[in-house]
Amino acid sequence: MNITERQFEAAQRYRWLQAAYYHYDVVEATLDNPAIAGDPNISTPGSGDSVPLDYPDAVIGGAGPVYVTPETPVSERAHLSRPGVSDPGQLLTYAPATGEFLAELFQ
Repeated sequence: MNITERQFEAAQRYRWLQAAYYHYDVVEATLDNPAIAGDPNISTPGSGDSVPLDYPDAVIGGAGPVYVTPETPVSERAHLSRPGVSDPGQLLTYAPATGEFLAELFQ
């Protein structure tokens, strides 16, 4: 996880921040996968110098947004309601971290 000492200390106090940093780490690891990173048909808008306010994690073919998201009903519903998302296949889901796991990461 690539966060500053100050960010780490803040995350030790707030579980929601732990989950946010963990999610960011999962997204980065997913997008760094050679099958994704090496595909010229997939772009990752969040990795550039100019990042849009609300951007998808990846875009396939310049038009198909894809999101990396925890596999929870709330998160899946929220992401399926985003512009350009019409198919659950546009969500790359992962098992959400448990509170115990996050506590171990940020102890």
